[in-house]
Amino acid sequence: MVVLAEPLRFFLVTDTHIFGQALGTSGAAFQKIDAYGSTCYKASGALFDAAAKIMLECPEIDTVLVCGDISSNGEYLSNTEAAKHLEALQNAGKRIVAITATHDYTSDDRFPDRVISSFSYAGETAVPARGTKRTELDGFYQKFGKQQALSVHEASGSYCIRLKDGYRLLCLNDDGNGVNCGYDETCMNWIFENIEAARAAGDFIFAMTHHPVVPPSPLYPMVSKRDMLLDYETVADTFAAWGLTLIFTGHAHIQCIRSKKTPSGRTFYDVGTAALVSYPVPIRKVEIQNGEVHIETLHPETFTMDGETYNTLEYTKTRFDSTIHGAIDGARHDLERLAAILNGLSIGRAGIDAHKRLVRFAGLVADKITVGAVDRLLFLHSGVRDIRKTKVKDLFAACFRGFYAGERFVRENSAEYRFLRALTLRALGLAKMAGFKKAADVDFKESILQILDSVLLPPPLDPNTMTFTLDK
Repeated sequence: MVVLAEPLRFFLVTDTHIFGQALGTSGAAFQKIDAYGSTCYKASGALFDAAAKIMLECPEIDTVLVCGDISSNGEYLSNTEAAKHLEALQNAGKRIVAITATHDYTSDDRFPDRVISSFSYAGETAVPARGTKRTELDGFYQKFGKQQALSVHEASGSYCIRLKDGYRLLCLNDDGNGVNCGYDETCMNWIFENIEAARAAGDFIFAMTHHPVVPPSPLYPMVSKRDMLLDYETVADTFAAWGLTLIFTGHAHIQCIRSKKTPSGRTFYDVGTAALVSYPVPIRKVEIQNGEVHIETLHPETFTMDGETYNTLEYTKTRFDSTIHGAIDGARHDLERLAAILNGLSIGRAGIDAHKRLVRFAGLVADKITVGAVDRLLFLHSGVRDIRKTKVKDLFAACFRGFYAGERFVRENSAEYRFLRALTLRALGLAKMAGFKKAADVDFKESILQILDSVLLPPPLDPNTMTFTLDK
């Protein structure tokens, strides 16, 4: 590891998903996309500005990294507005270094089957709007880092930049064709060449890319494997063998820091940051020096929208919980809404359409039932007196939020943990009785319980404030 007297300091945000206000922010059509789910489209620009204010109040840090999905959904007007927000921050004194990702463009001439629709909203109608071609992204964003690059991989749009004497950053565009997001052979060769060049110059090199390289939890690849970096199982090992052991990622909207011990003997770290457009609106504050990485997480206290000031955490927390509550309401009354929410979690619609009556019944029950009632009905005997009146949907919402926001509140000796573990074991028992053979397998049961723990319990590495030392 190169010994550097001066530390590197920077902020990092990701998944800003800035929505062009000129596309329309009122009426039933817009409410359908904005009112349910954790992504605060209407507030997106205001939330970015609130984060920018926090960063501008810290003059000793002059660099801001932006880790992809800058615009809402590739609308031309959203990219126009997003670029203006970045430019305002840059004009105020911060150096912006950004990459784009799959939400930033709607079509790519290389992959004609990849076409994402863009809309504007008026009243009850969603009207097709101009999208953004991938070839147009440089016109919006290349002034934020790419123009100052030491080296560019033209096919992917990836680039390597010197952030400061002694420090290089690989800005890796992994957006591929929008489905299998990763790096082809030419890009991997280019990455290796830049790592070697940094080593020859005595520079420390690290990376940022959009899609997770190390899974945020064991559950994530099981339900959202297409949202992982392509070949993630081997990329971390390859990078570590080459001496690249630190990467910053986004996309999952999960606040987490993960590590992986690789065959080279080095530990690879993936610092994942939750979306700026959703609870808890996180800003990473990072310092790197002599192989030691220190990470803090900041949050803007308030933001202003339409002339009104809101408490940032309260507003976005309510919106985040609407993912669970809105899904339950959708199951009861509006399967289209349920499908839209589940699609945002990378869960397909086929199961909903195949079991509509069951889904509606489950929604009715889930809306009302309490922890105590479930404990009694299923004979769990899990000791839930303290939380017996809590609605199950509220407990699930809190656990879901805690997992995504890096705010685990469940402990092994808590009533919540006893209840959820007992409920999981009972579900496995019922599955076994129904003829699901895997449910009888001891290893399968243990893996399910390990996944449950990974979602509920505090992870090995603190998702928000953490200091770790990289291997040489």
